[in-house]
Amino acid sequence: MCLSPEVDVVAAVAISAIAVDALRHSHERRTLPLALLPALFAAHTLTEAFIWWGADGTVPASVASVATWLYMLVAFVVLPVYVPAAVLLLEPRGLRRTLLLLLTAAGAISGGLFLVGMLDGRAAAVVCDRYIDYSIQDAPSAAGILYLIATCGALLLSGERPLMLWGIVNVVAIAAINVWSAEGLPSIWCLWAAVTSGFVAWYLRHLDAARARGEPWPWQRADTVAQEVLARFARSDTPPQ
Repeated sequence: MCLSPEVDVVAAVAISAIAVDALRHSHERRTLPLALLPALFAAHTLTEAFIWWGADGTVPASVASVATWLYMLVAFVVLPVYVPAAVLLLEPRGLRRTLLLLLTAAGAISGGLFLVGMLDGRAAAVVCDRYIDYSIQDAPSAAGILYLIATCGALLLSGERPLMLWGIVNVVAIAAINVWSAEGLPSIWCLWAAVTSGFVAWYLRHLDAARARGEPWPWQRADTVAQEVLARFARSDTPPQ
Protein backbone atom coordinates (compact mmCIF):
# COMPACT_ATOMS: atom_id res chain seq x y z
CA MET A 1 0.00 0.00 0.00
CA CYS A 2 2.50 2.61 -1.07
CA LEU A 3 1.88 5.77 -3.06
CA SER A 4 3.26 4.74 -6.47
CA PRO A 5 4.89 1.80 -8.27
CA GLU A 6 8.24 3.63 -8.28
CA VAL A 7 8.18 3.98 -4.51
CA ASP A 8 7.18 0.32 -4.18
CA VAL A 9 10.16 -0.76 -6.28
CA VAL A 10 12.63 1.41 -4.38
CA ALA A 11 11.23 0.20 -1.05
CA ALA A 12 11.40 -3.43 -2.22
CA VAL A 13 15.06 -3.07 -3.20
CA ALA A 14 15.92 -1.43 0.13
CA ILE A 15 14.05 -4.09 2.11
CA SER A 16 15.78 -6.81 0.08
CA ALA A 17 19.17 -5.49 1.18
CA ILE A 18 17.98 -5.54 4.78
CA ALA A 19 16.64 -9.07 4.27
CA VAL A 20 20.08 -10.29 3.22
CA ASP A 21 21.60 -8.85 6.39
CA ALA A 22 18.88 -10.43 8.54
CA LEU A 23 19.45 -13.86 7.01
CA ARG A 24 23.22 -13.54 7.48
CA HIS A 25 22.67 -13.25 11.24
CA SER A 26 20.22 -16.12 11.58
CA HIS A 27 22.10 -19.20 12.71
CA GLU A 28 19.29 -21.29 14.19
CA ARG A 29 16.14 -22.78 12.70
CA ARG A 30 14.05 -21.06 15.37
CA THR A 31 15.20 -17.61 14.23
CA LEU A 32 14.75 -18.34 10.52
CA PRO A 33 11.03 -17.41 10.27
CA LEU A 34 11.74 -14.02 11.86
CA ALA A 35 14.78 -13.56 9.63
CA LEU A 36 12.66 -14.30 6.55
CA LEU A 37 10.10 -11.62 7.45
CA PRO A 38 12.01 -8.81 5.65
CA ALA A 39 12.27 -11.02 2.54
CA LEU A 40 8.51 -11.56 2.71
CA PHE A 41 7.97 -7.80 3.02
CA ALA A 42 10.27 -7.17 0.03
CA ALA A 43 8.40 -9.61 -2.21
CA HIS A 44 5.07 -8.27 -0.95
CA THR A 45 6.03 -4.68 -1.71
CA LEU A 46 7.33 -5.51 -5.18
CA THR A 47 4.13 -7.43 -5.94
CA GLU A 48 2.13 -4.27 -5.40
CA ALA A 49 4.07 -2.49 -8.14
CA PHE A 50 2.54 -4.91 -10.65
CA ILE A 51 -0.94 -3.97 -9.41
CA TRP A 52 -0.15 -0.31 -10.13
CA TRP A 53 1.26 -1.21 -13.54
CA GLY A 54 -1.83 -3.24 -14.34
CA ALA A 55 -4.01 -0.22 -13.63
CA ASP A 56 -2.14 1.98 -16.12
CA GLY A 57 -1.76 -0.74 -18.75
CA THR A 58 1.98 -1.28 -18.36
CA VAL A 59 1.41 -5.00 -17.73
CA PRO A 60 -1.48 -7.24 -18.85
CA ALA A 61 -4.59 -7.36 -16.70
CA SER A 62 -3.99 -11.07 -16.07
CA VAL A 63 -0.61 -10.29 -14.49
CA ALA A 64 -2.15 -7.59 -12.31
CA SER A 65 -4.91 -10.00 -11.28
CA VAL A 66 -2.40 -12.63 -10.13
CA ALA A 67 -0.38 -9.92 -8.32
CA THR A 68 -3.53 -8.70 -6.55
CA TRP A 69 -4.38 -12.24 -5.42
CA LEU A 70 -0.85 -12.87 -4.12
CA TYR A 71 -0.65 -9.51 -2.38
CA MET A 72 -3.96 -9.98 -0.58
CA LEU A 73 -3.16 -13.60 0.24
CA VAL A 74 -0.03 -12.54 2.09
CA ALA A 75 -1.63 -9.49 3.72
CA PHE A 76 -4.87 -11.10 4.88
CA VAL A 77 -4.10 -14.81 5.22
CA VAL A 78 -0.37 -15.39 5.74
CA LEU A 79 0.71 -12.54 8.04
CA PRO A 80 -1.80 -13.14 10.89
CA VAL A 81 -0.39 -16.66 11.26
CA TYR A 82 3.23 -15.99 10.34
CA VAL A 83 3.92 -13.14 12.78
CA PRO A 84 2.77 -14.82 16.03
CA ALA A 85 4.35 -18.12 14.93
CA ALA A 86 7.71 -16.41 14.36
CA VAL A 87 7.58 -14.85 17.83
CA LEU A 88 6.35 -18.11 19.38
CA LEU A 89 9.45 -19.97 18.19
CA LEU A 90 11.68 -17.65 20.23
CA GLU A 91 9.87 -18.22 23.52
CA PRO A 92 10.82 -20.78 26.19
CA ARG A 93 8.20 -23.17 27.53
CA GLY A 94 5.81 -21.36 29.81
CA LEU A 95 2.80 -19.06 29.99
CA ARG A 96 3.89 -16.68 27.25
CA ARG A 97 4.48 -19.53 24.84
CA THR A 98 1.01 -20.90 25.57
CA LEU A 99 -0.56 -17.48 24.98
CA LEU A 100 1.38 -17.04 21.75
CA LEU A 101 0.13 -20.43 20.61
CA LEU A 102 -3.41 -19.16 21.19
CA LEU A 103 -2.62 -16.00 19.22
CA THR A 104 -1.30 -18.13 16.36
CA ALA A 105 -4.59 -20.04 16.39
CA ALA A 106 -6.49 -16.73 16.40
CA GLY A 107 -4.45 -15.61 13.40
CA ALA A 108 -5.25 -18.88 11.62
CA ILE A 109 -8.97 -18.33 12.21
CA SER A 110 -8.70 -14.76 10.93
CA GLY A 111 -6.75 -15.83 7.87
CA GLY A 112 -9.21 -18.63 7.21
CA LEU A 113 -12.18 -16.25 7.30
CA PHE A 114 -10.46 -13.84 4.94
CA LEU A 115 -9.46 -16.71 2.63
CA VAL A 116 -13.08 -17.80 2.36
CA GLY A 117 -13.97 -14.27 1.27
CA MET A 118 -11.22 -14.28 -1.33
CA LEU A 119 -12.29 -17.66 -2.72
CA ASP A 120 -15.87 -16.39 -2.88
CA GLY A 121 -14.76 -13.52 -5.10
CA ARG A 122 -15.36 -10.83 -2.49
CA ALA A 123 -11.80 -9.47 -2.56
CA ALA A 124 -11.27 -6.07 -4.16
CA ALA A 125 -8.29 -3.83 -4.86
CA VAL A 126 -9.25 -0.32 -5.97
CA VAL A 127 -6.41 1.81 -7.34
CA CYS A 128 -6.83 5.37 -6.07
CA ASP A 129 -4.75 8.49 -6.56
CA ARG A 130 -1.95 7.79 -4.08
CA TYR A 131 -2.84 4.41 -2.62
CA ILE A 132 -4.55 1.11 -3.35
CA ASP A 133 -7.58 0.26 -1.26
CA TYR A 134 -7.68 -3.47 -0.45
CA SER A 135 -10.79 -4.99 1.07
CA ILE A 136 -12.74 -8.22 1.43
CA GLN A 137 -16.41 -7.37 1.31
CA ASP A 138 -18.73 -8.71 3.99
CA ALA A 139 -15.87 -10.25 5.96
CA PRO A 140 -16.92 -10.95 9.57
CA SER A 141 -15.85 -8.26 12.02
CA ALA A 142 -14.29 -11.04 14.11
CA ALA A 143 -11.78 -11.62 11.30
CA GLY A 144 -10.44 -8.07 11.62
CA ILE A 145 -10.39 -8.18 15.42
CA LEU A 146 -8.53 -11.50 15.51
CA TYR A 147 -6.14 -10.18 12.86
CA LEU A 148 -5.12 -7.22 15.03
CA ILE A 149 -4.89 -9.36 18.16
CA ALA A 150 -2.62 -11.88 16.42
CA THR A 151 -0.32 -9.51 14.54
CA CYS A 152 0.02 -6.76 17.16
CA GLY A 153 -0.42 -8.83 20.30
CA ALA A 154 2.35 -11.30 19.50
CA LEU A 155 5.14 -8.77 19.95
CA LEU A 156 3.53 -7.33 23.07
CA LEU A 157 3.49 -10.80 24.66
CA SER A 158 7.11 -11.57 23.85
CA GLY A 159 9.43 -12.22 26.75
CA GLU A 160 12.22 -10.60 24.75
CA ARG A 161 12.36 -6.97 25.87
CA PRO A 162 13.39 -5.55 22.46
CA LEU A 163 10.49 -7.34 20.76
CA MET A 164 8.03 -6.23 23.42
CA LEU A 165 9.15 -2.60 23.18
CA TRP A 166 8.97 -2.75 19.40
CA GLY A 167 5.44 -4.12 19.79
CA ILE A 168 4.47 -0.91 21.59
CA VAL A 169 6.09 1.21 18.89
CA ASN A 170 4.34 -0.90 16.23
CA VAL A 171 0.88 -0.38 17.75
CA VAL A 172 1.39 3.39 17.93
CA ALA A 173 2.76 3.51 14.37
CA ILE A 174 -0.07 1.43 12.92
CA ALA A 175 -2.68 3.61 14.63
CA ALA A 176 -0.98 6.75 13.31
CA ILE A 177 -0.69 5.37 9.76
CA ASN A 178 -4.35 4.38 9.77
CA VAL A 179 -5.34 7.90 10.79
CA TRP A 180 -2.98 9.27 8.11
CA SER A 181 -4.56 7.03 5.46
CA ALA A 182 -8.10 7.89 6.56
CA GLU A 183 -7.35 11.52 5.71
CA GLY A 184 -6.63 10.52 2.11
CA LEU A 185 -2.90 11.17 2.43
CA PRO A 186 -0.33 9.11 0.49
CA SER A 187 0.05 5.58 1.78
CA ILE A 188 3.32 4.91 3.62
CA TRP A 189 2.83 1.27 4.61
CA CYS A 190 5.82 0.15 2.54
CA LEU A 191 7.99 2.60 4.45
CA TRP A 192 6.85 1.08 7.74
CA ALA A 193 7.62 -2.37 6.32
CA ALA A 194 11.15 -1.12 5.63
CA VAL A 195 11.51 0.29 9.15
CA THR A 196 10.19 -2.95 10.67
CA SER A 197 12.62 -4.96 8.52
CA GLY A 198 15.45 -2.79 9.82
CA PHE A 199 14.43 -3.58 13.37
CA VAL A 200 14.34 -7.32 12.62
CA ALA A 201 17.86 -7.17 11.18
CA TRP A 202 19.08 -5.22 14.22
CA TYR A 203 17.45 -7.67 16.62
CA LEU A 204 19.08 -10.66 14.92
CA ARG A 205 22.44 -8.89 15.12
CA HIS A 206 21.70 -8.33 18.82
CA LEU A 207 21.00 -12.06 19.31
CA ASP A 208 24.16 -12.92 17.37
CA ALA A 209 26.27 -10.71 19.61
CA ALA A 210 24.64 -12.04 22.78
CA ARG A 211 25.29 -15.60 21.68
CA ALA A 212 28.93 -14.74 20.97
CA ARG A 213 29.20 -13.56 24.60
CA GLY A 214 27.99 -16.97 25.75
CA GLU A 215 24.40 -16.00 26.54
CA PRO A 216 21.69 -18.60 25.85
CA TRP A 217 19.21 -18.35 23.01
CA PRO A 218 15.86 -16.81 24.04
CA TRP A 219 14.07 -20.18 24.02
CA GLN A 220 16.73 -21.59 26.36
CA ARG A 221 16.08 -18.99 29.03
CA ALA A 222 13.75 -19.47 31.96
CA ASP A 223 10.17 -18.27 31.63
CA THR A 224 10.19 -15.02 33.62
CA VAL A 225 6.42 -15.03 34.08
CA ALA A 226 6.57 -18.47 35.70
CA GLN A 227 9.48 -17.31 37.86
CA GLU A 228 7.50 -14.28 39.10
CA VAL A 229 4.45 -16.42 39.91
CA LEU A 230 6.56 -18.97 41.80
CA ALA A 231 8.35 -16.19 43.67
CA ARG A 232 5.03 -14.71 44.80
CA PHE A 233 3.84 -18.10 46.04
CA ALA A 234 7.13 -18.58 47.86
CA ARG A 235 6.79 -15.19 49.57
CA SER A 236 3.19 -15.92 50.57
CA ASP A 237 4.18 -19.28 52.08
CA THR A 238 7.02 -17.78 54.12
CA PRO A 239 5.98 -17.58 57.78
CA PRO A 240 6.22 -14.14 59.41
CA GLN A 241 9.34 -13.54 61.46
